[in-house]
Amino acid sequence: MKKLYFVMIFLLAFFMTNKSSAQVFTSGFESWTLVAPIQPTDWFGTKTGFSVDSATQYTSVPYAGTYSCKLVCRSAQAKRLTTQPLSITATAYNISFWVKGHGSIRTGLYTGGSNNTTAYKYGAWINVNSTSWAQKTQTIVSDTISSSAEFILSVRNSLADLEDIQVDDVQITTGSIQTVSIHDIQYATTSPYASAYNGQVLITGGIVSAKYNKGMFIQGGYGPWSGLYVYDSAHIAAAGIAVGDSVTLTGTVSETQTYTELKTLTNVTKVSSGNLPHAAFPVTLVNTYNEELEGVLVSMTNMPCVDATLSSTQGEWTVYNGSDSTHIGGLLYKFTTATIGSHYNIKGVVYLSSGVMRVEPRLAADVDISTVGISEQPSQTISIYPNPFSSVLNLWNLEGMQQIRITGLLGETIATYPVEGNSMKLSLEGIAPGIYFISFCNGNTILEIYKILKQ
Repeated sequence: MKKLYFVMIFLLAFFMTNKSSAQVFTSGFESWTLVAPIQPTDWFGTKTGFSVDSATQYTSVPYAGTYSCKLVCRSAQAKRLTTQPLSITATAYNISFWVKGHGSIRTGLYTGGSNNTTAYKYGAWINVNSTSWAQKTQTIVSDTISSSAEFILSVRNSLADLEDIQVDDVQITTGSIQTVSIHDIQYATTSPYASAYNGQVLITGGIVSAKYNKGMFIQGGYGPWSGLYVYDSAHIAAAGIAVGDSVTLTGTVSETQTYTELKTLTNVTKVSSGNLPHAAFPVTLVNTYNEELEGVLVSMTNMPCVDATLSSTQGEWTVYNGSDSTHIGGLLYKFTTATIGSHYNIKGVVYLSSGVMRVEPRLAADVDISTVGISEQPSQTISIYPNPFSSVLNLWNLEGMQQIRITGLLGETIATYPVEGNSMKLSLEGIAPGIYFISFCNGNTILEIYKILKQ
């Protein structure tokens, strides 16, 4: 009876497992042709890029059985080893395999057809550098039905020190796609703050807050960790997505220059339209350390412009919050009349471009000039003389000030000085001629900012 009970439990678990997944392909690389060219009988489909002498039978410590397969591709231009043609449906496929050696490997799927942009789908690259076997699994989603599909093992940058890449026991099953919130996709607490789901195919969703190039920004809530940039070449346009749409998407999480994105979409569904985007989250600084702001709609208030060199031509400018600078615009909406010394209220999505994290206004209403600005002349309480100056700057009426900070046009700090009385004499002979800003601070609060000119 006890034995029968365990048999029933096993069968129940088996059928429950196979209800949600079915085996599509399995290969232990045990069957090879007997005459030249020697190759695994279930591989070397029509889309294979390896020659028979670079995808070879390997007998040294296979993971299981007698053979594994050694793949040699010592260039950055990847090569494919593909299965013989198989029939697929529009679903997710889990590709599991064992690997060791030295190089990079990923899985993929050729769905058929001549359009290489849509016919090939790939997972993220997996870097391998070990003499021990490790199991890897990636999920590839097919958005079409095909009777001539080929699953792919793609390899690049293999090295001879560990005998390139060896693979064994490939298992392909149908699977389901996990639904994950934007917060959970983005949230990370340790450097380099990569998504825990990097390289995985997921379903997520949110409200569209902005559109850019071939992509869009979506947000699943308010504030940090709630935004995500989605890059896509076809599905967004085909679905007619606009700002304010609530959408669900299926795609692959990708880390591009440490910026988390959703790419390689297989589905975009418009749930509803006309929704209000989530409110902008107030910030004073956006830079590469603010990982939690990736893709988030933010607002900045009363920010002084300190560099407008590219404003008129590219719509890109820089503001300064008293301790660091933030790049504004240049991509979604080009504000071409930014003026050094003027203060601005800004709203935009946080995006990484050319290695710089920036705030991207979406339209003209996202930028307006503040009523408070950097003064050309000191107030009646603070006196600065002379201005312009050649070497020494005299300051009076510093009551209530704790620190003086000299900054350049790009917001970089040139020098700081503690305030030790009601008047000071600053020797600035060591700085180059040009325009600077002098800030008078109390703690972390800037009370006054003035433009000064070194001759």
